Amino acid sequence: MPITVRDLKPGIKPPPRQRNIASLVGGFVIAFGCFVLWLLVASQIVGGRPSAAIIAAGAAFAIAVGVWIRLADL
Repeated sequence: MPITVRDLKPGIKPPPRQRNIASLVGGFVIAFGCFVLWLLVASQIVGGRPSAAIIAAGAAFAIAVGVWIRLADL
């Protein structure tokens, strides 16, 4: 039975959330896939190998998406 706000008494903290390993693995997998897709699209747009700035932007974007997936899945 889930604990609701009405079940808590004043001064008592709710139990901590259980973190699931699947959300962590899912965040890594989605981030990796996002980075690979970023590189594939960037290489098609620039017509060759993308520059270091484009790769860094892709890594930052992939990390942000992976963190978002991790937090959204909690």
